[in-house]
Amino acid sequence: MEKVQHFIGYSRVSTDGQRDGQGYGIKIQEDKIKQYSDEKDLPLVRIFRDEGVSGALAVRPAMVELMSYAEANKHLNLGLVFLRLDRLARDLLIQEGLIADFHKHGLQVFSIEEEDLCSADPTRKLFRQMKGMLAEYEKAMITARMSAGRLKKVESGGGYVGGRVAYGFCAKGDEYVPVADELEVVKKILKLRRKVKLGKRTSYDGIAKQLNADGIPAPSGKRWHSRTVQYIASNDFYKGFQHYGSVRVLNPAINIHGVN
Repeated sequence: MEKVQHFIGYSRVSTDGQRDGQGYGIKIQEDKIKQYSDEKDLPLVRIFRDEGVSGALAVRPAMVELMSYAEANKHLNLGLVFLRLDRLARDLLIQEGLIADFHKHGLQVFSIEEEDLCSADPTRKLFRQMKGMLAEYEKAMITARMSAGRLKKVESGGGYVGGRVAYGFCAKGDEYVPVADELEVVKKILKLRRKVKLGKRTSYDGIAKQLNADGIPAPSGKRWHSRTVQYIASNDFYKGFQHYGSVRVLNPAINIHGVN
């Protein structure tokens, strides 16, 4: 490869709630990248930033943009700089695949805290792959600890533990909080479905049409469909039951009066 004449940078923080916890926050990473380019006396033309994106994902918005930029600017003889390998990826296959793609795009790769790990030297390559395996293992352990903590919380009576919140509620801190207007819609759906049990037929499609006629937006913000109505009507979250994996517990805080 030709000698590097310009640098571009890449920074990433994950969804693990560790944005600053281990000293790898975006600002710290980017300050280090700027310092590195200054020390090498090469212009830093751009930094690509993925915020709140897991290192176990191969496709990321800023990474896609970075690849396109590198392809369009091969004439600049670019070098890619990042703080360390686990900012690049937390999966060995993704790490090695990205490095191979960088080389295909004419990018030379520089890890600030792990000099020469991206060279063609077999020993350095082995060490780099070992680092990748350790990053993948650490990611798996973080996920396991988080899952264990969430499971314990659900088993002890419930509360918000992450993920999408059911229509009619929002999450504030670690609690579910009702959204009044949405909750009225949920109660209306459940009331109409209870009429079915009384012999008064109100189909899912019929309820959807009624909600659309009333000008009530669906959870998506668009029109109601029978499947959306069916999902809400059959979701025992509204009866106060919270699920996490195979665990199902009663959480009185999310029980809608009159559902049971």
